[in-house]
Amino acid sequence: MSSSDNQRTTRRRFLASVGASGGVAVTSALAGCSGGGESDAGGETSDASGDGTTASDTEGGGGEAGEALPSYQYFNNPAAYNAARHDAINLIGTRLNDLGLDVGVEVFEWGTLYTRVRDERNFDFCTWNHTHDIYPGLLMNEFFRSSNTDPGEGNFTGWHSEETDELLATALSSSETSERVDALHEFQNTITEAAPTNPIVQMPSVVAYNSDQVSGWVDHVSGPGYFYNMTSIEVDNPENQLRGSWSETIGTLNPVGAPAQTKVSHQLDVLYDNLVRFDGNLEIDPEAGLASDWERPDRTTVRYAIKDHQWHDGEPLTPEDVAFTFNYMKEHGAPLYGTQIQMYEDAEVLDDGRVQINFTEENAPGPVHLLLSSQVPIIPQHIWSERDAPLDMQITEPVGSGPLMFDYWDQGSELSLVKNENHFYPVSFDSRIWRIIPESSTTWELLLNGDLNYLPFSRIGKQLNDNREESQIGVYQMPGNGWWHCSMNTRNPGMDDRAFRQAVVNTLPKTAIVDQILYGFPEPGFNLVNESFGQYHNPDVPRYDESMETARGRLQEAGYVYDDDGTLHFPAE
Repeated sequence: MSSSDNQRTTRRRFLASVGASGGVAVTSALAGCSGGGESDAGGETSDASGDGTTASDTEGGGGEAGEALPSYQYFNNPAAYNAARHDAINLIGTRLNDLGLDVGVEVFEWGTLYTRVRDERNFDFCTWNHTHDIYPGLLMNEFFRSSNTDPGEGNFTGWHSEETDELLATALSSSETSERVDALHEFQNTITEAAPTNPIVQMPSVVAYNSDQVSGWVDHVSGPGYFYNMTSIEVDNPENQLRGSWSETIGTLNPVGAPAQTKVSHQLDVLYDNLVRFDGNLEIDPEAGLASDWERPDRTTVRYAIKDHQWHDGEPLTPEDVAFTFNYMKEHGAPLYGTQIQMYEDAEVLDDGRVQINFTEENAPGPVHLLLSSQVPIIPQHIWSERDAPLDMQITEPVGSGPLMFDYWDQGSELSLVKNENHFYPVSFDSRIWRIIPESSTTWELLLNGDLNYLPFSRIGKQLNDNREESQIGVYQMPGNGWWHCSMNTRNPGMDDRAFRQAVVNTLPKTAIVDQILYGFPEPGFNLVNESFGQYHNPDVPRYDESMETARGRLQEAGYVYDDDGTLHFPAE
């Protein structure tokens, strides 16, 4: 790792304009729950960075000091990858040091950061953007199910709770909408109070584009880069070509072994078909998916009729391909679909040509069959059946059946996909180019002059704010389904204590981040399931003050002690 990618900063005072002595005024809000789990008022909130108090003002707490808390690391992405999030994490690190912790902010290339957290579980604090798909119960099950904590699985915070496991099981398996809603509402309340992770900001989906060349964006919970916008937009240039960029190489086009990375899922979503697709109203669009219809003959089975279609190499797509896909993904433990493959036993082709997916009673279809069928990409049996170790394969020329098909890939420079003329839900443009351009200033220059005509991941920041008034730049903002999360490794000392985690959440300067780093685009986060999900969103979860005073008081109430140097100690044994 180069020195520029490994910048440990202990007790760093970054962005002094919103430091401990300044900040942005915020309105009073209900505090979160105390260390004992009971709701408390927490007092008025005077500013996002604290209340003018220092650790020495609140030292002691009436208890005997135990050993000092360990040093922690907060993993950050490089400024070149996402400058706004990089600055926000540095600011949070400063606040945590003001709280009396010893937190160093360490910068990693994104792939390394992701591996350290998701695969190795070797982290203390981390932040990145994460998104739901169509139904929020699915991602919450991946993130918080107690059995999903092994390396590489979705529950990277190490959260364990029989209570939330039962709620999530109901949210996935109940056939009654009201039961699913109630279970998800109770889950949101419980996980917000427990605070293994908490949303810093609720990110909208934003796409910047060259309005001289591209039009037709639509609201969709999946965002501007996926199937529905790709099949809705119009391109007006001589090449009829959509041209975007990403800051780093894509890495893989393997739909079986793919990691949960946006840059990869942007490709898989248009290269492959799903059995069903949800429109912008979260209703199934029967024209957009591979299944022409489906039925549920009993609680544990679903049967799908498959449209006449073909693979990009001209071979017919058959029901056998669909059954093979589900069995193959389960057999090999496809990591991107770890939650989905636990929902069913197997798949088979019936005599009438329908594909039947067989569920266990515990995972019987409520919304499960539609979630499953909208998530898993269908892959060709005639290609994948010959592959014995699919998870680690570097697929460089993928064959799918989606509205775009592979053209060429210079892995360090450019990926080209072209229109599938035989698709039942086609795109209007002839090709889509993704160029790898690390520098965001370069991408904006190219967007302004038309060499690029959209930014698949339009980061909210100074360049977006400065350029949105240019005549040839359009900015389309739609309701988002994602958030920047502050997550803690609950396996680690201190982080295994709810009062500690709640105090961290009180310390997060959410309003300052929105106003001074993100130019007012998003909203401060308070719930992992936001308003975009309608009835599944619980607006009444605990709200945490952005208050250093509340955070310190919470720790002292739980027995933590500040010494004369302002260093925080565990309660005495």
